[in-house]
Amino acid sequence: MALYKKNIPLVILLLLAFVAAVAQEQAMNHIIAAREYLLADNTTRAKQELDSALAIAPNNALANALMGDLLNNRGNYLKALLSYDKAILANPNDAELYLKRARLHDKLNNHQAYIIGDYDRAIALAPRNTAYYIEKAQYIAGSASSSSSRPDYPTAVTTISQAITFNQEKAELYYLRSKYLFGAGQNLAALADINKAITLNQASDKYMAQKGYINFMIGNYRNALADYTRAIRINDRNPTYHEFKGHANYNLSRYAAAYDDYSIGIDLLIRDITGRKGRINNDDPANKQLRRILLYRGMSLVQEGKPYDGCDDFKRAYRMGETKARNYMRKYCN
Repeated sequence: MALYKKNIPLVILLLLAFVAAVAQEQAMNHIIAAREYLLADNTTRAKQELDSALAIAPNNALANALMGDLLNNRGNYLKALLSYDKAILANPNDAELYLKRARLHDKLNNHQAYIIGDYDRAIALAPRNTAYYIEKAQYIAGSASSSSSRPDYPTAVTTISQAITFNQEKAELYYLRSKYLFGAGQNLAALADINKAITLNQASDKYMAQKGYINFMIGNYRNALADYTRAIRINDRNPTYHEFKGHANYNLSRYAAAYDDYSIGIDLLIRDITGRKGRINNDDPANKQLRRILLYRGMSLVQEGKPYDGCDDFKRAYRMGETKARNYMRKYCN
């Protein structure tokens, strides 16, 4: 009897461990079922399974993370944030959780410090994952800091530079740093980086177009023309490339060539718009670009001494919602 009493605490511990193991197994079964329902796009059943899992194991990191994903996809952002918080408390070494929470803070327009803090934690946990640096830099370059109305391009440059230190052959990193350097006003450094990206990947129309954009914006129109011509040889379906090739020709007083470039861009945009289902509104990017190019094509005709021929483009742009076209119509279409 004395021996039995002596072993009671051990028996209780073993029993508790057994009960906990059974509970964890049950919770995991619910989690596995929830994943299957999520893959089948059955979010209602997935949520039921996750609710059951969390009722058994409320601090389970995986269950909370999946619940955060589900709620985030449903647009229940505040509840999703709470789920990610619980998942991080349970597993503070999972870099992906910080990345998901950073994105959610961004959706909720929360303070920049929360967002950058989570990106930094993700990077600290996975310092050789270039995707984390890229996403952090894209966020920084795409938003204005609390102390400035301009995006923080220098910090974006620094972030990409950190990624380049251990991945010096990734062309995309030089492309991104080129964009941020140009945004920071460092034009020569931006050109050096985009040239490096092109050296690493000569088949990228995007990189050639970026070089063309930089050259165009700093007034090197001949170089811009050559760059956009090369980009179009790789991909002739991008209307923006034809638009900027037209701008380069226009600024070189090659108005007939500019007209042809603008016409190709217009045709590509019209094909894109007519291929969509339903009508597009005036604020649609394709609509805005189309009416903008119509204005430039009309002006190329004006510069060629054919102002009345440009009136059709001005009128079309005006009917599409381009208010500036009214001034051109008054000046050239009387």
